[in-house]
Amino acid sequence: MNKRVNRIKVHHETRYEYETDLSYAIQRIYLTPRQLKGVQVIAWEIKSNFDCFSQIDSLGNELHLLVMSKPSKILSIEVTGLVDVYKGRTRVEERLSSRDKKKEMFHYLFKKFTDLTMPNTEIFELALGTFKTKDQVNSLLLIAEAIEGRIEYTKGATGVKTTAIEAWEQKAGVCQDHAHVMLSAARVIGLPARYVSGYLQGESDASQATHAWVEVWLGKWIGIDVTNKKLVDEKFLSLAIGADYLSIAPIRGVRQGGGNEHMYVKVSVSE
Repeated sequence: MNKRVNRIKVHHETRYEYETDLSYAIQRIYLTPRQLKGVQVIAWEIKSNFDCFSQIDSLGNELHLLVMSKPSKILSIEVTGLVDVYKGRTRVEERLSSRDKKKEMFHYLFKKFTDLTMPNTEIFELALGTFKTKDQVNSLLLIAEAIEGRIEYTKGATGVKTTAIEAWEQKAGVCQDHAHVMLSAARVIGLPARYVSGYLQGESDASQATHAWVEVWLGKWIGIDVTNKKLVDEKFLSLAIGADYLSIAPIRGVRQGGGNEHMYVKVSVSE
């Protein structure tokens, strides 16, 4: 294999078990790599015990819809894939069309605060007090370092609807919360910034689950991983972009019936 290429192998299993049969379920799945320069998908497959239908959403993400077609006490999703990512990648370059009007629309969307990314006074002051226009990338890394220092990585401390302000105030959270506060800070400055879900190879916590980071527009999309206080490189594999976590949650859906639910997740992101 080319020494300039990092190979990422993914195996991701999610299994839901219910005490009674589900009468209806639909799941929205964002678990397919984005089309980026420097990223080559060698193989990628999503399997389930129910039918999955693929489509491209308005942001260019590949979305699968899982629809339950018969009663069942089990719903399973399995992802296997092999991807090559070129080394030395610190900025994100999309293969998709980048017409000026499309850029303007994307930038407007990613400058807007969402319910999950609203700032409080301290986030506002951190952003404006740290960011320097003459040293933008380093300023953003300093903001990321301050966020990671404030919010200790703590599994189970927050949920999918925890806001940036709540995570900031309780000083605990996970990569999703780090990303939401970073989005808040970047948007305070007036920079387009977007949430990225994906996989990170080699970090003990991140390689056992999906990961989250932020991309900020500085003439190109610059990827910043707040949790690890670093720029995105060849160890990262992007799955989807959005305004915040809820817009592109890896798996999210609704169901009828089933009673109590038990979810089991196993993720391996290796070489």
